[in-house]
Amino acid sequence: VERRRLREDGDGAKARRRERDARDEARKAELAKRGVPAERAYVLDSAETAGRRDDAKKKKERRRAAFGWDVFNDDSKHKAYEKRVASLPAGGADDDAREAEDPLAYGGARVDDPRAVRRMAKELEGRAQQRSKFSRRRPEVPGADVDAINDRNAHFNKKLKRAFDKCTVEIRQDMERGTAI
Repeated sequence: VERRRLREDGDGAKARRRERDARDEARKAELAKRGVPAERAYVLDSAETAGRRDDAKKKKERRRAAFGWDVFNDDSKHKAYEKRVASLPAGGADDDAREAEDPLAYGGARVDDPRAVRRMAKELEGRAQQRSKFSRRRPEVPGADVDAINDRNAHFNKKLKRAFDKCTVEIRQDMERGTAI
């Protein structure tokens, strides 16, 4: 049974692989005939093909944009890291001094460069300022009466009002006036 399963190609994967290999071989032969190395094969593409490829790449990048809880994924963290590294100045004299230090001398009397400390503090303040600008959008109206402790409770209260409001309207009005028994 296992041998037969391995020989069969139920979904046509082997046939598709053979077709793809044949296309790749034909493409390589065409490149060799024209004298173009494989890494420069893009020079033979038409402007339309290159435009479609570029559009697809941009569309894929837009889809990879962080959304919701996805802002904490590895790609987003790496993008934030790259952005912070790009804002750093290019290496200078402090890199040479750092290379001269003994990496195994841990805990020695090392004095940090005050300019680097100021730069780090400035970056941290900038990040705190960016965080203060961001706030989660809240569905509640700020001036409305609060009658729920969380979203789930608010939903439950809406159901209760829909079911029992006609029965409790007089009691609620008495309680608001302070004349309830």
